[in-house]
Amino acid sequence: MGFFSTLLGFSENKKTGIKEEINIMDAINAHIKWKIRLDKFVDGTSEETLDPKIICRDDQCVLGKWIHGPAQKHFQDDDGLKVLRDHHAEFHVIAANIVTSMQNNEKEAAEKLLKGVYMGASQKVVRDLTELNKQLI
Repeated sequence: MGFFSTLLGFSENKKTGIKEEINIMDAINAHIKWKIRLDKFVDGTSEETLDPKIICRDDQCVLGKWIHGPAQKHFQDDDGLKVLRDHHAEFHVIAANIVTSMQNNEKEAAEKLLKGVYMGASQKVVRDLTELNKQLI
């Protein structure tokens, strides 16, 4: 079956209900904005205090709360949700590692993560959410 194939059997009302639970475009934008936040943190222009112990948790942001909550009842056995959950968790761990590297005065390591694996993890989350959004239309 395809990505989020469970949606094929959903009524329009059920799809509308899912769209009311989670604004996918807002979730995409929030994860894209993390790049800006981390860029500022790494270059020293951020006024934010970032805590890697919170950032590493994939169940604290709006998307994560949805993935670990309401999405379970809709997509319990769907491979698409499992892939999204794994990619989203990876994204948060890498973002936390960037902050930890900076806190340990390891700027080069933080920059390498930010320009490398972080970009890949971010793109995976955005791609997964884009696919989910297409399936809900």
